Amino acid sequence: MYLARVVGRLVSTQKQETLHAIPLLWIQPIGCSGANAGKPLVAIDRIGAGPGETVVYITSREAAVTLDNPFAAVDAGIVAKVDWCDVGETRTLADESLPTPA
Repeated sequence: MYLARVVGRLVSTQKQETLHAIPLLWIQPIGCSGANAGKPLVAIDRIGAGPGETVVYITSREAAVTLDNPFAAVDAGIVAKVDWCDVGETRTLADESLPTPA
């Protein structure tokens, strides 16, 4: 599993049938500090992520598991939204719209 920031939505008028009605998002891989870590890629979105959100994504064959058809042609799939990340004593990637935990 990897971290990424959603940078945009990909619109496609023609898709493989197994991807019909599945949103596609541009995501930028990041490290736990929030710094870019690689090239942007396209991922399927079954959880309703939006631009600017930090997400967890999976790659390879496992990415198709997020769909009803595990044989779909998918290289990356978003599986979670990140509220924050604790690294040692430091909180990073915090979603400012969420209350701070006690």
